[in-house]
Order: sequence, then structure tokens, then C-alpha cells
Amino acid sequence: MTTALQSAIDEYLAHRRTAKADNTMRTDASLLPRLADRLGDVDLDAITPKQVADFFYGDGGLMDIHVTRIKGQQLREAVGPGTHNHYRRRLMVFFTYAHTQGLAPRNDYLSLVDPLAEMKRQRMQPAPGILLQLLDQAECAMHRAYLAAAVNTACRASELVNLRVGDVDFARGEVFVTVLKTKEEDEMPLTADLERELRVWFEEYAALLGRPLREDDYLFPARSGNQIKTHYLDPATGKRVYERTPFVWHPERPVERTEKIVKSALAALGLPTRYEGTHTLRRAVARAYFDQLAADSGYDAALRTVSALLHHSSMSTTERYLGLSTEKKRRDETMKGRAFLTAMVPKKSNVIPLRQVR
Repeated sequence: MTTALQSAIDEYLAHRRTAKADNTMRTDASLLPRLADRLGDVDLDAITPKQVADFFYGDGGLMDIHVTRIKGQQLREAVGPGTHNHYRRRLMVFFTYAHTQGLAPRNDYLSLVDPLAEMKRQRMQPAPGILLQLLDQAECAMHRAYLAAAVNTACRASELVNLRVGDVDFARGEVFVTVLKTKEEDEMPLTADLERELRVWFEEYAALLGRPLREDDYLFPARSGNQIKTHYLDPATGKRVYERTPFVWHPERPVERTEKIVKSALAALGLPTRYEGTHTLRRAVARAYFDQLAADSGYDAALRTVSALLHHSSMSTTERYLGLSTEKKRRDETMKGRAFLTAMVPKKSNVIPLRQVR
């Protein structure tokens, strides 16, 4: 029994839609149809590893100038190593699902597509003072509340967008968070800073909706509107003035493209925005929290606490995430603020002064 590629894609996307973060779903919903466009109306058992490799490396493939479905049929330059590896991982998940569900006869489709070496970028980690300034750069009250939640919980975007109003318990001082990545739930502490911001947002949120908030309303809702309705020329300046439709809030749907919220605030402070998003805030908060704890309770205790904050399964993951390592820790302890080469030279040295060397 064979299964058509498009049918398998439809089944897979329906299965994953309720369990994955928005960014992952957008990637799957764009990448997999492009694979179907490339291979045509074929069954999974007819697809070869060579065809999948051509999807990456062939003429018009991902590593060449290619057409993307995002914002219509647009030409894009070849993807970089990081995007290549991300797409490879997403296809691996799809093909593994198809194989385990009996839709595909084998799972070697990516045998000719190897991971590429990626540049290990030094990720930006804004200081606590900068993180607080970001709140004042928010475009609207909802964006400010989102930024406040990000810098007070260090949660992932997927965790923040799934929060509902009922997940915030002011009486107990907790925020109920579902961690999709590790399939766990956590009653995280509600800081005084975040409580203050959320109380202000709840009041404005209710005013925007024109009704009391409900427990199942998304904490950070989607919105529509702000479209150009008409325009006219200002007689005083001669410039064109645009009139836009008002914003409409949708508490039944979560906000999308949260990276734009972060990028807009970073840009307003004159900070880089490329490759940055909610993870920038998450990483910065975690590193600042680690530095504070390490000064009081030591490296290991601080690492365990921050690992719990980030919902990491191992402390080694937290070390890599924060840019730490045991070797770097030892290096810093033995070098920072200490004598270096002068400590290696005996006090009564027979070393010939440089000016005497010919």
C-alpha cells in the first residue's frame, strides 16, 4: 500500500499543528509543500535519496537561487548552513513520522544530505539595564507586556504565546507554563516586576475588548487592522496622508511573529536585530541571573538554578546555552585580574633585557 507525498504532508501537518511552536509550524507548512512542488505528485515509496538531495543541491534547489512560497513566488538566494541544517532536521522529523506511521517504506531519504558546518556566533546578551529599557520601546501595551513576560521568566516564545489569562494567578504569585519542548508543566514564580506590568496590561486589555477578561483569552492576543483605507494630500504640506483601519483584537488567537516585537524594541535602542528574537532576551536574562547567583552561591549551585529556570534537561545544555564551559571557567579563574607572564618569570631573572638583544 502506497501513500502520496502530499497526503502524507497533510496528515503530518494536522498531527503537529497542536503540538509545536508557531515558528516550527510555519517552517513545516512552507518547506514541505515546496518539497512536493519539487518532486511532483508522487508516492513516498517512489522517492529516492537522490531526489531529496537535488531538493537541496540541484538547480533551483535550496542551496541555489530558488523560489519560495513565503509572500508569494519570490526568488531567494541560497540558504546558509544554519538554515540548511534546520530544513534538514525538519525533513528528518517528517520522514521519520511517515515511516513510523507506515506511510513510507523506509527512512533513508536524507542519506545524501549531510549537516553543514555552522559558524558559532557570539550571541548578543543585553545587560539587565538594557532589557528594562526595551519595555519603554514597545509599540503598544500588549508588546510591552510580552517583553516584560520574556525578561521576567526567560521563557521561550512558544511558551509565552500559549499563555492564557487564567494561567496568571496573582493570589498565589504564579504563572502556569506549559513547556512544549520537554512536555512538562511548571508553576513559575510571578516576580513583582512582572505582576505590576501584567496588572496594567489586564486593565488595558479589558478596555480594548470592551468586556471583562475571560480565563481562556490568550494573554498575548493576535490583532488585525492597520490597513490603508484611503489617503489624501495635506494642503499645508502637499504630502500624502494615509488613513488606516483601526486595530481589532482577537483574544481567541495568540499573537504571531513575536520576533518582530523584540526586533522593533532592539532597533529603537540602536541595537542589532539580525538573528535576534525572544531567545535573545531568554539568553540575556539567564546569563544575568547566573552571574548574580554565582557571585553569591558559586558556579555549580547557580548553574543548577538557571537550568531549572530554562527547563533544560541537563546542566551541560545550560552551559552551552550561556556560553559557559568548565574549561572556560577554569581559564577565567586563573587569569582574570591576575598576573600573567610576570608571574611565570622568577623574580631574580637572568633574562637579557630586550634593548640588549641584537
